[in-house]
Amino acid sequence: MDSIDKKVKKKKKKKIAKCPLFIMICLTVTGMMVFGVIMSAMGEYEWKLTWEHPVFAAVLLDERPVEETNPEPVQKVEVPQAGTDAVKEATDIMAEEPVTESTEEESLEEEEEIIISDEEYMEMYGEIPYYIEGGGNVKYITWDTGEPRSRYYYNSGVRPITSEFRYTHIGNPDYYENCLFIGDSRIGGLGTYSGWNKAFFAYKNGTSVYNIMEANLSVINGMNATLPELLEIGPYKLIFLMLGINEIGMDTNDYGQRFGEILATIREYQPDTPIVIIGNTFVTKERDNSDNVTNNANINDKNVAIACYANGEDIFYFDVNPALVDEEGYLQSDITRDGVHITAQHYHLWVDWMNEHGFYEGYETDPYAEEEGLEGTEEGEETEDIDAEASNGTDDDPEGGQ
Repeated sequence: MDSIDKKVKKKKKKKIAKCPLFIMICLTVTGMMVFGVIMSAMGEYEWKLTWEHPVFAAVLLDERPVEETNPEPVQKVEVPQAGTDAVKEATDIMAEEPVTESTEEESLEEEEEIIISDEEYMEMYGEIPYYIEGGGNVKYITWDTGEPRSRYYYNSGVRPITSEFRYTHIGNPDYYENCLFIGDSRIGGLGTYSGWNKAFFAYKNGTSVYNIMEANLSVINGMNATLPELLEIGPYKLIFLMLGINEIGMDTNDYGQRFGEILATIREYQPDTPIVIIGNTFVTKERDNSDNVTNNANINDKNVAIACYANGEDIFYFDVNPALVDEEGYLQSDITRDGVHITAQHYHLWVDWMNEHGFYEGYETDPYAEEEGLEGTEEGEETEDIDAEASNGTDDDPEGGQ
């Protein structure tokens, strides 16, 4: 009897051995069931099995290749253009009065963007103080930067220019007394070589919108403090904010949102102090052509994202690029060594531009009557804090240099 049972078992083993696929399926199903029971007991998964479950769906799906078919051509839909009878009729209904020819021409003129060169902008806005009735808001000029070379930014199609205001010439460095400048190494360089010794310059190399609130900032007059600590002091006459070159590898929308949060925090601490946003400066043509992230298109896109916060009442936007760029709109190659930061002996270009955009009168002339100039700017000297190329977390960092 035992011999008969052994023969039957051997026959079964032989039959099973001839079906390895069946064995693998059985083992797989068993393993999945055991795994599911264990994970369900641990609370990782909910034990639920239906015929709509992906396991059965995967088995029952028809995975035969689909026959390729030529898609039907997309039919072009004719949209009524401005000036057609359909548009005129709709306009008449909304306005409840006939559309005159002059009104139509005026609307077309308002839609046209004015395109000006950097040279014309420098002449119109950089050197000659100007006044626009009721002005203060940021305006934009058309500036097509082409297809973005990185996923971190977009082609805004426009470029923000300095807020319109009745600016006055500043000839007295005392104008900047009790003003607070906040930013990265570029603000540190401005504080070192501007000659504005009565201002507060709070900066840190490599800082960004992502860590400025927690960073231990250096202050030109010898103090070290966090931004909230500095904002508790005051009130300040003006607050200048410049951040963005270390965030160049970050998504523009996220950068703009973080910048707005910083502005909100500053306003919370300093409710009555005017805030001036300083736009990021452009790079040289060589750097622009060789870098898919640190280029003028990306910088402009970042500037567009922060210029929108300027309202012309208590928040303003400064574009200092016209004082620093060449006729093609790139940073002058002879005033920089890394293609991004200006050298020490050329900070006077930035200073002169700022002095032509003062908010308060009474500082047109220097009462000390002596032109002291900028000290410590011998030929070839660079600011000790302009080290973006050598330090971690700067504009060469594609992840934003946090």
